[in-house]
Amino acid sequence: MSGTSYQTAEQLLFDQATHNDQAQNLAREKTIAVVTDNNQGSYQSGLITIDAASQLMGSKGFASLRDSYIVLPYVVSLQNRGSVAMGGQVNRFCVGMKNGVWNVIDSMQVELDGKTILTDGDYKLYWNNIRCQTEWSSADLDKHGADAFVAPDDWNSIAWGGTGAGPALTTSATLSGDGWINNFTNEQAAAGTSIESLQLGKNDGFTKRLYNNPQPSGIIGGGGFNPFGWVTQRSAVAPTIAMQNGKGVFASTTAAAAAGAIAGEWYHMLKIRLIDLHPLFKEIDLIGNPSLKIRLRVNAGYCDIIGTGAVYAAGPPLTGSTMSLSSTTMTSGNTVPVMIASAAANNAVFGVLPTSGAINLRLAFGPLQNAVTQIGNVGQYFPFTTARLMIPFYDLHPSRTQQSISKPVKKISFLDCYAQYFTKRAGFGTSLSQLNESINLQLSAFQKNIKYVMLIPFSETSTGHWANASANGTEDFRSPFSTAPWACQPGSAVRNFQVSVGNKNVFAKTVDFDYEAFHDEFKKLGSVNGSLTHEISNGLLSHQHYALAHRYMVADCSRITDPNVPQSCVVSGINACCQGMNALILVVFERSLSYDRITGEISLDD
Repeated sequence: MSGTSYQTAEQLLFDQATHNDQAQNLAREKTIAVVTDNNQGSYQSGLITIDAASQLMGSKGFASLRDSYIVLPYVVSLQNRGSVAMGGQVNRFCVGMKNGVWNVIDSMQVELDGKTILTDGDYKLYWNNIRCQTEWSSADLDKHGADAFVAPDDWNSIAWGGTGAGPALTTSATLSGDGWINNFTNEQAAAGTSIESLQLGKNDGFTKRLYNNPQPSGIIGGGGFNPFGWVTQRSAVAPTIAMQNGKGVFASTTAAAAAGAIAGEWYHMLKIRLIDLHPLFKEIDLIGNPSLKIRLRVNAGYCDIIGTGAVYAAGPPLTGSTMSLSSTTMTSGNTVPVMIASAAANNAVFGVLPTSGAINLRLAFGPLQNAVTQIGNVGQYFPFTTARLMIPFYDLHPSRTQQSISKPVKKISFLDCYAQYFTKRAGFGTSLSQLNESINLQLSAFQKNIKYVMLIPFSETSTGHWANASANGTEDFRSPFSTAPWACQPGSAVRNFQVSVGNKNVFAKTVDFDYEAFHDEFKKLGSVNGSLTHEISNGLLSHQHYALAHRYMVADCSRITDPNVPQSCVVSGINACCQGMNALILVVFERSLSYDRITGEISLDD
């Protein structure tokens, strides 16, 4: 900082001393409008429509979409589908949300003033993970991390679910699952000590999100638990208190769940801010007569987990009840938004799985109901059985209203995203050596005013990824053991990266190295002052996180893009790691529209 900064304190004191403390009349009244969904109790399809246009027509005051949020009752259930009882009682730390509450939403369509502003599409909302990783700060984590279920996963706890080492490494059922695993919750875990540093440390982010699970108040079949042993919430009334306060509830059995029984249910009251679903809502501050209609496709389905029961022994050899993915069935959407914890020693599921016979668990999830828990059971824990949009309305002081009337039309610019997913275009399966598979991806859509293009690598899983053939082809972001889609393919090694927009290459030299991909491109996304100031900084990923678990390849296209002409986009490179890769390409571009603050009328500029 310059030498004049020494006088900053004096300047602050002077400004405070001479500041006019007269209260400003901004708004005479503030109300919260509650807009219920149009589903009429039907949520099996996973589609939820919220129509504020029909419910708020002629409303008084100005709505703040920037401050609006959705309340979504969401149910996660774990069922023992095996022929033997569980080894122990399921606790609330056995299952948790993946990072980012927005990952329960698969796609979204938005209408304003009867005009479609945002279209739905598969994988587009994965962009919200990138936005969080680049725009949020540590202060955001402190304030909003709990309700948004944002606690970044550690890279150093990622493990491969297999046996052997080096060339002999194969995939198999383990105490923690199969495929990529990052579900460790051992608070006393030590770092890996072998030459290859097998990752057995705690995933601190996942553990923090488990602490944000609903309080343990309910007993499956009726009754309640005394949460945390606190005198303020006795067991007989704890479920009622939780329902009345909208806390959500974890319900369990009083003993180890019998064969065929539900072992645990997590009743979440999720709060999802509109600004976390799309940056459009950041720009709509105050608008009269908000004719907003939102159509959500919510992720719903179930994962079937199998294994073999065994008594734990530290060994050698290490033995215990194992888990592996049998299959994932999505009844709505593309993403499994929940994880099951490891069953290794001192982890949350340790001692919970059956210790003999075949293990067969079903982890189900969905809005207000799922494949295990029916909607008729949720009323005892949820204060309402609908999805709701909460919109603040402000009745402005006449002088402030006059300012809006004098210049009613506001033009805004916002970023939007196009997504296209490519499978088996950069190798498949696993290899003992580098695949060195060429990547050449031509996107099927053309966009104007492209700001940046991003390649997100995910593991190709047709062979060599899962222990069971029945799971082959199941994407990593449909695994209950992996943190994807918050993270991408661990150890990804894309090199010779290049993006062409129209007939121009973005890079004079192809991108190969971690440091240039991070420092020249990724860290500047969404950052304050282009990440050039130490005093004001944001972003949640360090270079180490980026290089090992979030190696997104980014190309800043803003210098060569045409704001008026749709342009083609080609992404190329080489997959140099030892596992095949599927590629999600995000094309982020700028759009604009105008809206009338008074009438809510919308005029699209594109």
